[in-house]
Amino acid sequence: MNEQLPMNRVEMELNQWRSREERFSKLFNFSLSNNRSLIKEKLHHYERIGTKYKGTKNIEERFALQMLKQERNKILKQLYPNLLVRLVRKLLIAPLIDQIAVRKDAKEEEKNNQSLNDQVQRIGFRDLSNQIEQQIKQGHEQFIIPVSHYENEKERLNHELSFSKDQSGKYQFEGYKTTLQNESKPEESRSQYFNVQEGNSVDTTQAYNLLAGRAVQKEKSWIKLDFNDKDASGNHRLKEFHSGYGYDLEKAVQQLPLKELSNKTQADKLKDDLKQGNRLPVTLIKNGNEHRFYIEANPQFKSVNIYDEHSRKITLSTALGNKPMETVKQLQKSNEHHQQNHSKRNGMRIS
Repeated sequence: MNEQLPMNRVEMELNQWRSREERFSKLFNFSLSNNRSLIKEKLHHYERIGTKYKGTKNIEERFALQMLKQERNKILKQLYPNLLVRLVRKLLIAPLIDQIAVRKDAKEEEKNNQSLNDQVQRIGFRDLSNQIEQQIKQGHEQFIIPVSHYENEKERLNHELSFSKDQSGKYQFEGYKTTLQNESKPEESRSQYFNVQEGNSVDTTQAYNLLAGRAVQKEKSWIKLDFNDKDASGNHRLKEFHSGYGYDLEKAVQQLPLKELSNKTQADKLKDDLKQGNRLPVTLIKNGNEHRFYIEANPQFKSVNIYDEHSRKITLSTALGNKPMETVKQLQKSNEHHQQNHSKRNGMRIS
């Protein structure tokens, strides 16, 4: 769809006007067919379409413009029966109206383009203004912009950004579908569609972390994808842990003997990054020596996960050298079973 121009933009705009007329007809009891104000507005709309697409090379659009011209002449005669009045309007007034309409359309399109570009940048997508502008000029009712990049040497993110026209003719950024592909484990490919919500949208960093299986804090709740359950649209359902669930990230982090906690700036940044769902390298102090591990937030079990340099999940006791590695999986399974039995009454929600 993105590579083809041949849709009839004139027809699309005429259909938008027809839809508007139908909506008005349902709102008002009196007939609109002979309403002079509405007919004038219709004429202005038709003239704007004619001016906007008069240079088109699309055969279907040129044919539609010929039909539109006949309809405009018919409306003109209805509004202005006097031939002299029509001539004056055609020679003096119509060109001025055209100029105003062209400037207004250009300004509205530029404003719409900038708004969309600001939205996608806030989500985490860069340098899409030219692609957005090209798609808007083509006039599709809906369009998709694909974006792909590597998160690291093995993991690739494929995004599909969805845009559509609203009833006013302006384009809206609806959301994006993200697919996480691991080249070393192609069978573990995961996808999720994220709606764009004013002030509370999932950005690309959070989308990656959610698809990687980690939890992200949104507002006062933590969310995590449930890879064992999907809705009718094929999206993974969300596990939500709201404030009443009792997860205290700061308390969980403070239990770790981390070098980063000795510096307030570093400690605050560490907690902010964990809330984004990131898995972070940290320096753990053990017997006076520094050791590198990785941690991530785990709201479901009111803790933080710890990983060694081989990405193996371990307990704090193991990290400190107090428990052998062989006991870790058994301990995890015991904790998970205990938490699942109490999750519903403690504030966990699945949606």
